Amino acid sequence: MTSSPDATAVASPGEKAEAHRSPVARGRDRYLDLWRAAALVRVVYYHIFGGAWLTLLFPAMGLMFTLGGSLMARSLDRGGRRAVGARLRRLLPPIWAFGLVAVALLVYAGWRTPPPTTLGWADLLWWLFPARVPPVGGDAWAWTFVAVLWYITTYLWLVLLSPALLAIFRRWPWPSLAGAVLLPVAMLFDVVTIGGYFAEQADHVSAYLALWMLGFAHHDGLLRRIPARRYAMGVGVLAVAGAGWVCVAALTTTGTFDLNRIPAGKTLWSIAFVATVLRFRPRLEWLERIKPLDRVVDLLNGRAVTIYLWHMPAALLAALLFTPSGFEPGVTEIVLRLALVWLLVGIAVVLFGWVEDLAARRRPTLLPRPSAPRTADTTTAGTAGPAAPALPTVPALPAAPHALAGPTVPVAPAAGPAGPAVPPPVAVPSNRPVGRPAGQWNRIMVAGVAAVAVALAAAGAKVVPGPVGGNEQVQAENARYLSDMLLVVDGTPAVDQPDPEPRTRPGAVDLDGATYPNAVVVAAPSRLRVTPPTGCEQLRAVIAVADADADDVEVTFTVQADGEAVYGSGPRTRVSAAEQIDIGIPAATVVDLVATSATGNASAIWADARFVCPS
Repeated sequence: MTSSPDATAVASPGEKAEAHRSPVARGRDRYLDLWRAAALVRVVYYHIFGGAWLTLLFPAMGLMFTLGGSLMARSLDRGGRRAVGARLRRLLPPIWAFGLVAVALLVYAGWRTPPPTTLGWADLLWWLFPARVPPVGGDAWAWTFVAVLWYITTYLWLVLLSPALLAIFRRWPWPSLAGAVLLPVAMLFDVVTIGGYFAEQADHVSAYLALWMLGFAHHDGLLRRIPARRYAMGVGVLAVAGAGWVCVAALTTTGTFDLNRIPAGKTLWSIAFVATVLRFRPRLEWLERIKPLDRVVDLLNGRAVTIYLWHMPAALLAALLFTPSGFEPGVTEIVLRLALVWLLVGIAVVLFGWVEDLAARRRPTLLPRPSAPRTADTTTAGTAGPAAPALPTVPALPAAPHALAGPTVPVAPAAGPAGPAVPPPVAVPSNRPVGRPAGQWNRIMVAGVAAVAVALAAAGAKVVPGPVGGNEQVQAENARYLSDMLLVVDGTPAVDQPDPEPRTRPGAVDLDGATYPNAVVVAAPSRLRVTPPTGCEQLRAVIAVADADADDVEVTFTVQADGEAVYGSGPRTRVSAAEQIDIGIPAATVVDLVATSATGNASAIWADARFVCPS
């Protein structure tokens, strides 16, 4: 049985060749606006409360890069290479305002020693052109100003590369997209290696290059032209491959289901998820009827850069203000903390959001105006995405029920007395056998990807492996890693002693032959303050000393629950063996992880520190 394309007119070869050169319809796409707003809200929630399951249920970063690629292709079609400068003009001023405040606060707080980086003070130039994440000194709270800048640097690199990438994509669309999918796999297995000063940025670009080029395919209408059955089957293969990769990596190598820490797996799963989002487009008339929600979508899209940049400092300030409040962990605590964070983000939007207007050469306003005109939502639930740029909208035909499922051919209009008429081509069903309707294939695809997403999220929430390479068995437990949670850091280093850079950093560490993928490394002395999740009554971690000035530099690890010490390690040195701790913290509302050092400068490692709750 022959499958059928979606219910759209089939362009002639000449039209197909010119499709990518035609500008898209003016106005905003509310469907994509809604997804972009949802992605931004998801990112803020994840950075406050963590949760590997959330990255699997909704891979927001992949969606954001795909939408960025689609918009960049549209800009290049309209303005050529000048579009790169225009995109930088809109991106950089909000970053400059953010960096100016960050550096001013850090200098005021006593930042006097040059960053221990390759260029020293010259690395501050990356605040002006963030092709690399700039330094912020050693203050305990400084990390909040750079924790999310990896996205900005990756976006910047992809914008700079877009003219060449788009030319390559349009010359060899599917081979280039397949190559982009395989690139992070090749880098993971060292088939392709990129080192040097920009190695970290190269890793991020390779991970999201395929998503960016998927945005090219969306803009050019290539995704719409794939028959529904083939599209659904292709997405299914990517979803299974991505989910399988994530599970194998989490249980054997990375030790975490957090998609952000699973190279190659996040590319495959994100593509499957985003391709589903781009294909399935339900009607959105209901959104305009809910005026407050419609306005929130406008606000989130109109101030996306400002919200993204300022939400981490806002989250840290909210944690500092919220900790003494005395609320028990639970739904009430989550709602109130989220409300406080968004209130602080709103203040930042009022204070700095107008910079986005100036960057876009609009009249500055405290809040963005509603976007208009808006793209008409002409697709029905379960049908394909918008038509290719060069193809006009196809009017509906009073045809038999199977007509919209079959392949169509254009019918030339008849000439009238006043000359040749130029109405849009009319879709006429062919007489070829008809398979399953396109809408049904799309619904099957959505249901399948949703089921995989829920299954992965459940695995990420419940299954937590032990350290890779160690002797612990994989355990089923409901756990929250400190590296995924918002930490309030209160360190008191000596002013004349250089601090490690950065002062607080999550990531993987190797201790005594075992790899711990979710470690938090802090300079000693320091205090990490965190609110335990509801119902978690155990704290587990592996402690060790690193980066000490000498082997005899001593660090003492202490855990406090509501201000009372529940664990003390005694003095430990760099040569001390890593020690596993398992501490009961029943009913604790605040837990402090304290590292003190009176004999020198060192870093304290809290490897795979996590709160454990009954399953």
